[in-house]
Amino acid sequence: MVAPERPADTTTAGVGGLADAFGVRAGAEPRNFLQGCVLLLLRERPAHGYELLERLKAFGIADGDSGNLYRKLRSLEEQGMVRSEWETSETGPKRRMYYLTATGDARLRRWADSLAETRRLLDYYLGRHALVADSSAPAASGPRT
Repeated sequence: MVAPERPADTTTAGVGGLADAFGVRAGAEPRNFLQGCVLLLLRERPAHGYELLERLKAFGIADGDSGNLYRKLRSLEEQGMVRSEWETSETGPKRRMYYLTATGDARLRRWADSLAETRRLLDYYLGRHALVADSSAPAASGPRT
């Protein structure tokens, strides 16, 4: 299965970038985004940490921060969502391979359902915003005091 191409970043701040004057971060990812991405990648196929780090770049996260990823993998393993095994290699050192468990798969499905609902609400909001943003009439204001 070929993953869809990541959309181009059209913000100036990028993912996790600086907040604007209103405190809104351009391209801010949802809470637990790293967890959801790791579970999804392991659902696609088992992997070792370095491979996961490389594949996470398509989501705009983990740009060189392996510590964050390995802490998340340990946490997911402690929660029973991921399991790992040492794999020997004929060309290099042993490395830990990570696998999605049934618990992790169930969590991934719940998370995807939650994201779909969030997307539905965002689409509704953006649709309403487009209606007022495109109108030439100024916004109604209250009485002056």
